[in-house]
Formats: sequence, C-alpha cells, structure tokens
Amino acid sequence: MLDMMKILNSVPNEVARRKERKEELARRFELHKAEIVIYGHGYLGVELGKGLEHENWPVRYFLDANKPTDFSQKNINLKEANRYLSPDAIIIVAIYNIYLEYPSIRTQLEAMGFKNIMSVLDLRVWPELFQGGHIHDTLSWDITHIPGRLVNEAYLLMEDEASQKTYKELLDFFLSDQDIKFTLCPAEKQYMPDAIYLPAENERIIDCGAYNGDTMRAFYSRLGAWCSYTGIEPDLHNWEELNASIQTSLPKRLAERTKTICAAVSNKPGGAAFCASGNTTSHISEGPVHNVPVITLDDAIQEPVSFIKMDIEGFDLRALQGAEGLIRKNQPLLAICGYHHQADLWEIPLYMKKLLPNHKIYLRNYAGIIEYVFYAVPENRVLLK
Repeated sequence: MLDMMKILNSVPNEVARRKERKEELARRFELHKAEIVIYGHGYLGVELGKGLEHENWPVRYFLDANKPTDFSQKNINLKEANRYLSPDAIIIVAIYNIYLEYPSIRTQLEAMGFKNIMSVLDLRVWPELFQGGHIHDTLSWDITHIPGRLVNEAYLLMEDEASQKTYKELLDFFLSDQDIKFTLCPAEKQYMPDAIYLPAENERIIDCGAYNGDTMRAFYSRLGAWCSYTGIEPDLHNWEELNASIQTSLPKRLAERTKTICAAVSNKPGGAAFCASGNTTSHISEGPVHNVPVITLDDAIQEPVSFIKMDIEGFDLRALQGAEGLIRKNQPLLAICGYHHQADLWEIPLYMKKLLPNHKIYLRNYAGIIEYVFYAVPENRVLLK
C-alpha cells in the first residue's frame, strides 16, 4: 500500500538533495565544457541539446550509431568516436528506451575508453534542461506539487497486485533517484496483455495515434479479424504509410472493414499547429509546424465501438474528454497511455473511472519510464478475477 504522508514528507529532503546533485553536475560540466556530447541524434537528443544550450552548456557533438559523421550537423558516427573525442568527453546517452538500452550502451562506450558517461535520467534533477521541449513531463517531474489525495485515489483504483506494484514503482522513480527495477511486460503485448481482458474477434476498434499501422498489424496478429478498425493519425507521412499497410498487411476482406482519418484528436474540434516528424514523436506544437484538422471522437465516430486505444503525445486526457458521449454510450474497453504528463499518472485513471464506474482499472509497463498503459475493462471481459 501507498503511505502518502511518508511520500509527501520526504519531498523537501528530496528537493534539497536534487539541488546538491544539480550543483555537482554543473561543476562536472564546467570541468569538461569543451566536450559535452549527446549520444543519440534523434528527437530526444536534439531537445536535450536545446535545453543544455539554454543553460549555457553548448553541445559540441552528437554521437549516433545509425548516422554518418557530418560536422555540418555536429554528428559523429559511433565507430569514429575515438577519432574525434577524448576519453574525458562527457557523453550523455539520450534515447527513449533508456531504461532497457542504457546498460549495454554504457558498456560499449566504456570498452571504447570513455570515462564520463551518464544517462539522460541522471539529468532529471535539473528540470530546466527539459522545460522547453515536448519531453519535459516524461523525464522531469515537479515533485513539489504532488496532489497526495488524487495520487492515492488513483492508486486505490488499481485492480490487481501487478497494477498496484507498477503504480508504486513509477511513483518511486519520479519522486527519487532510486535504481528502480521496473516490472515490465513484453513490448509486443502492449495494448493486448495476455492476462487482463478477453479478446474479441468482433472487435470494433478506434486507434488514436495509429502511427504507420504498427498497432493495427499487432491487433491483426492477435485477433485475426475485426468488425471495424478506424486508425486516426495526424502526421501525413505516417498516415500515408498506415494506408499503404492496410493494403499490404491485411487480407482484402479485412481491409474493406478498415479506414483511416488524418487528424489530431482532442476535446474540441478545430485546427492545430502540428510538428510532423514522420515517427512516433509527432505532436501538436508551437515549433516549426503545419496545420492539421482536430476532431473529437464524439463528432467523428457514429458507429458502435468496443475498444479505444490512445497514444497521442500528451493529448490523451483531452481526447478522452472529447469522447465522453461515445464512451458512456458504448462502454468500450479503453487502453490509454499515461506517460506524457506527470499528472497523467493520476488524472487518466481517475477520469476513466468517472466515465466507466463499473469497469476495472489496470496498469502495465512496457518500457520503464515510457509506454505504460492504463486499461479500463468491462466486467464481462475481465480475465483476472
């Protein structure tokens, strides 16, 4: 069980400790400020680089195993790292699947002779480094404003021991720098865990954040068929790949029951500025963007629904609010990502329960600090008793 008073009483000491750790990092950066390097030249690495620059710690290079050396982009291929970097260079590993992949990357870098290696997770004591980017709430919590009552209410909704354990692991991780050993489920089972709900061959699926069809293909592999599938994806490049995948990955009889919508999903219709990256990090943004239509599920979906999945880069709660009528009417199973904002950890399960008071709430973690999913399961589909 959670002891919220104990957790909240520990926050002042943790804040003081984080201040000391931030000062230690600043001294370390000052000592090696000419050679601060980020491993990973993807979205996370670029956003971290912006944060470091804003705090007057310019990044000299990016290391990337999959990109060629290109000094115009400040990029060095990993195989050439020794050629351009000294053993004392600070190398910050910044990749999304950091929890699972960091140990092997660190071992590889150490074998190459590098001494000052750290994880992006080590920088979460310095929240200013993440303020400007889309990744802030994923990596760095504002621990001084934790609503203990709501956190506890959400925890009490967790239906089984595995959900309670996962919830506590996440809370412990964000409120301390403990080396948390997360309880992880197989990544390929995301949205379709074996032991929570009963799959239905006649599923009517709404997939918000359908990306390039990866989840659609996973549903097909697991279910073999469905009555209907609607994939909603605002990134035009991803949407085109999704449509292509319908034709190449599904039998004709199933492709005919499958449609797509190129739009973002929220709690009110309209338009929004959208950062289209062509990958899983595409999101509504104020940066360099194009405009996309914004829909609500209440307006866009008129047919029956049995399953709603959402992974929409921080708009999950608003999308739920814009689907309140649809959800109350159809009582579907919900699979909603809860990792984009710190408040998602309590706000999403509490809102799911508000909409669906007779559903059972579960939580499963698939990658550590990201890719954890809340499930709201109708009583007649519950496998865990």
